[in-house]
Amino acid sequence: MHFQRFSYFIILFLISLSVLSQAHKDAYRQGLQAIKFENYETAIEKFQEAVKINPQYADAWYYLGKTYDFLNRDKETIAAYRNLEKVDSEYNISIYYDIAKSYIALNNLRSARIYIKRYLEKAPKSPKSSKLIHLAMNRLNYVDIGAELRAQDPNTTEPVPIDALNSVSGDYMPQVNPTGTRLYFTSVRKGGFDFKDENSAELDFGEDIYFSNLSGDQWSAPELLPKPINSMANDFGSSFTGDGQSMVFVRCDEKGAIGSCDLYITQLNGNTWSVPVNMGNVVNTKDWESQPTINADGNRIIFTSRRPGGYGASDLYMIDKNHLGLWGIPQNLGSIVNTPLSENSPFLAADGKTLYFSSTGHPGMGGADIFYTIFENGKWSTPKNLGQPINSGGNDTNFSISASGDAYMASSRLDEENYDIFQVELPDELKPKPTIIVQGVVSNAINQDPLGALVLIEDLNSGELIATNKSNEQTGEYLVVLPAGRDYSVSASSQGFFFYSQNFNLPKDTAYAEIVNDIALEPIEKGTKVVLNNIFFETGKAELKPISYVELNKAVDLMKKNPTMVIEVGGHTDSQGADAANLSLSQKRAQSVVEYMVLAGIERERLVAKGYGETVPIADNSTREGRATNRRTEFVIVEF
Repeated sequence: MHFQRFSYFIILFLISLSVLSQAHKDAYRQGLQAIKFENYETAIEKFQEAVKINPQYADAWYYLGKTYDFLNRDKETIAAYRNLEKVDSEYNISIYYDIAKSYIALNNLRSARIYIKRYLEKAPKSPKSSKLIHLAMNRLNYVDIGAELRAQDPNTTEPVPIDALNSVSGDYMPQVNPTGTRLYFTSVRKGGFDFKDENSAELDFGEDIYFSNLSGDQWSAPELLPKPINSMANDFGSSFTGDGQSMVFVRCDEKGAIGSCDLYITQLNGNTWSVPVNMGNVVNTKDWESQPTINADGNRIIFTSRRPGGYGASDLYMIDKNHLGLWGIPQNLGSIVNTPLSENSPFLAADGKTLYFSSTGHPGMGGADIFYTIFENGKWSTPKNLGQPINSGGNDTNFSISASGDAYMASSRLDEENYDIFQVELPDELKPKPTIIVQGVVSNAINQDPLGALVLIEDLNSGELIATNKSNEQTGEYLVVLPAGRDYSVSASSQGFFFYSQNFNLPKDTAYAEIVNDIALEPIEKGTKVVLNNIFFETGKAELKPISYVELNKAVDLMKKNPTMVIEVGGHTDSQGADAANLSLSQKRAQSVVEYMVLAGIERERLVAKGYGETVPIADNSTREGRATNRRTEFVIVEF
């Protein structure tokens, strides 16, 4: 009788074990099914049910950890994976990397290091493991150097949110112009070209581009850029050349585009932007291209891409204009800048060499941090973290700085679900190299009407054409950015007018400055007289300096385009020295100019050399500046 009762209880026990075994398997399968349909909270509930029934159920612990990891719930990720480690420490060694990643997010670098080392110790040295080993080595470096960075004292003041620009929605990607007087940015606020679908967050009304102007120390109410820049698609990430007349930006989900998000370019004609043009399949791919920055002279663009063949999830790429004026094939910035994780939001400073960008791969303070690197001798320098408090435990990105040093960024430090725009005080040692801004209005010298003119920036010593800009055809306004360390010729020319050139000598220690240089172009007609500012001679001699060739070649080109033009080349001196000697020197200098132009292909009978010595001053000879002005070469149109 007792034996029968005992047997009965054994049968009940076995039945209950079978039921429990089936129950935890059913819960596990239901969790997998929930993941398939992106019902992650249901999946978590089912996996928790499975491990509650059977705490030794390794599969359920693994997928519970994976789901938490996908949702960035770091504490729960660690707890689930550490339970799996107790059940089966060899189940899937990738969990040690994921545990470390979550500890980094929680700012527990000591524990993160333990688990990265544990992963590296267990990782098989096989080709299929190399990618995750690269990631683990990156994280080990991140932990070791990140701990040092976080121990450093703040190097500047706290970034300040700009209330006039920020909204309850996301505001990011600030781009300041060289003079610091206008800020463009992207926002998903209501009131633009509003677009929402079933995937849109509550306060996300689609990305549009806005701008604000600085008056005194106050930013104006943001204004929406009109069509054709903004559209019902997502339009964002605007970047402008120094003169503000060429813009590169991103548009997503456009019909006929190359990929999901492509780079577009547009030009300002007077007060109207041209219809944006997709930059095509040399630049864009079927993958995601985004966040461009264009340098001041418009010859280089750096952008973010997720195309295959990079180092991480997203990399930075660079394109340059070729000799045909076309954009070349994108080049990856390489492993000095790019990491096995993500690099984003590049910004080229006005000097054309200093690149600011955000990264989750380089050692930092947590989330994405802002770094800078300098391009010299064809190479990028090792990126440097901008330090605290510019970088925080949140995501810090979209850094932008004017030529004068006014800096801005976007950060999630106030709300991890949202970005705001901040103003930043950047330490001098982290600022780009100094530049000079030359700006003004190109006009008709006779009636002062504004002119659309071609503005060329050339190296005065080598003759290298550095950049081709233009003045606005309606306002005549132009702006060029000149990095310190070179001697420049800045010239303006327009059809039917004599060209104008000015030189700017900028040693490396030049401080930032803004120079107003209005240009009045003389019409090409009989009697027109112009000074060629970039003709130079050795002191007291008539030999042309080589730096004069840039200017003289312009004069040669002008005469070839106008074959009926006859020019008198006038030589002038200051009042220093004997009258007869000055007259002789001025005649010889004028003749040197004529001889150069004849060798360059201009008929001798179209050129007349005339020396005036000191007899026609245009400035006060009692001052050094006045004497320099009087020492000049003039062209007079004798016949046309």
